[in-house]
Amino acid sequence: MPVAAMGEVAAEVDDDDDVVLTRRLPLNDTDGDVLLVMLNRPEKKNAFDSRVVVRLADIFNEISNEVASYDTVINDDGKTDKRQLAAVIFAGEGRSFCAGADLSGPPNPIDQSSDLPHHLRFNPVHQV
Repeated sequence: MPVAAMGEVAAEVDDDDDVVLTRRLPLNDTDGDVLLVMLNRPEKKNAFDSRVVVRLADIFNEISNEVASYDTVINDDGKTDKRQLAAVIFAGEGRSFCAGADLSGPPNPIDQSSDLPHHLRFNPVHQV
């Protein structure tokens, strides 16, 4: 699921995508936006599991790609055609930001420790 468009909450919801929500908001009197990235597991105090790690990696890769494109979208007048991301706010739904790792359903230890490329996507240390 792509990062939410300006002013919209990410609308598609399934078991993997709803663990982290995004909302893009315009900054008044500027051409910049703020992206709110919200952990959405309040019943688990927003503890992260492999679904959260993968979703966050996807979101931050999208942010990185967007920011990298800023240099290439400049018009003749030196401005861009689209609003640029000015800030990212990382928060948690409910009373807790994040309680750490969710140990109730630990991931496969091979996925967490292997340096093989197809395992690195699920390694939270590599994702950071």
